[in-house]
Amino acid sequence: MFQRVVHRIFRARHYWRTISFDELAELYVSRLLTVFAINIVNLFAAVYLLQLGYSLGFIALFYAAIYAIKIPASFLFARIAAYFGPKHGIFFANLLRIPSLIAFAFAPQFGLPAVIIFGILQQLASGLYDLCYMVDFSKIKSINHAGKEIGTMQVLEKVARITSPLIGGAVASIYGAQATIITASVVFAIAALPLFKTIEPTTTRAKLRFRGFPWAVARSSIVSESVVGFDFVASGMVWTLFVTLAVFAGTGQALYAVLGGLASFGVFVSMIAAWTFGKLVDRHQGGILLSAGTIANVIIHLFRPFVSTPAGVVGANMANETATSAYALPFTRVLFDVADSSGFRISYLMVIEMAVSLGCVLGCLLFAGMVSLFGAVGGMQAVFVVAAGYELLLLGSSRRAR
Repeated sequence: MFQRVVHRIFRARHYWRTISFDELAELYVSRLLTVFAINIVNLFAAVYLLQLGYSLGFIALFYAAIYAIKIPASFLFARIAAYFGPKHGIFFANLLRIPSLIAFAFAPQFGLPAVIIFGILQQLASGLYDLCYMVDFSKIKSINHAGKEIGTMQVLEKVARITSPLIGGAVASIYGAQATIITASVVFAIAALPLFKTIEPTTTRAKLRFRGFPWAVARSSIVSESVVGFDFVASGMVWTLFVTLAVFAGTGQALYAVLGGLASFGVFVSMIAAWTFGKLVDRHQGGILLSAGTIANVIIHLFRPFVSTPAGVVGANMANETATSAYALPFTRVLFDVADSSGFRISYLMVIEMAVSLGCVLGCLLFAGMVSLFGAVGGMQAVFVVAAGYELLLLGSSRRAR
């Protein structure tokens, strides 16, 4: 049903395509379901750990450790993508998420062992999925209309990110956080199925190549991708915990619904922006868009420490979602351009995945350090200030964006 809807909406706008539109539609549907399932859990995971009694310092170091595992594991992810194909890799990743979520559901009963199993399996599944998704999308996208297709994918992702916090927050508030975890498990089980109506887009049983890897061309995007990982931690986990403790302390079980509603509203406002930004990228305005989005996000990070009301949270969420779309679209186009032209598609995207994980590790370690120095709220405010400075490294990719 979802795929028929996608066909009706987008086929007329993708008239330049012939064979590969079916593949693109399948990936749209799969991505929609996967992002929905991911965000049902991810928005609340750190808050859930906090409510189970784990300290901010433990949460920060725990996430630093599991993100660090993804760095060497990226070699395994790349080998799976090269040998079995990215669609099979996505399927394996979604299946791997199910036992991780089951373990998380039993965290109140089994404590730290269940949390560790959840963390390791969740990050391994996340790393495998992200790499295979990027390989698949980079292979089947249209070269001339990549910006529009990336924008369309972002719009669909935002649809999922609007509905999942609302549904997940409501379910968690009424039935408990464990019910949202079970819901996500069911969606993960079916999310990869639409992909298998067509064959793998890449040659299977291939081997990774590194001899002659274009480090000079890839260097700036690799550095910038570490910023993306750092920002993911600052704008995601740290911001959610900051809002929980500094704005909505004492809200109780209704906290999940409140966080979900605020997150969904911010994403909704940025949907139109994502569609528009995709067209700008195809008109070779990507460099300007990336620079503007980066500067806007720097200002937003500097604003976050002063947020103390629900209205401030809504404003920060709206601005952040729009600014992130502004830099993410042209930057993603840069990544795909390098992957296409380098001849090292899987190897290059593997290195990119490692850089994202490294940025996440740095963000978590900074989080732990700042909390130990300045306390809970003060430490998170310090993280936002550092994130503003680190974000400026993204400007190094603006000259390659087009």
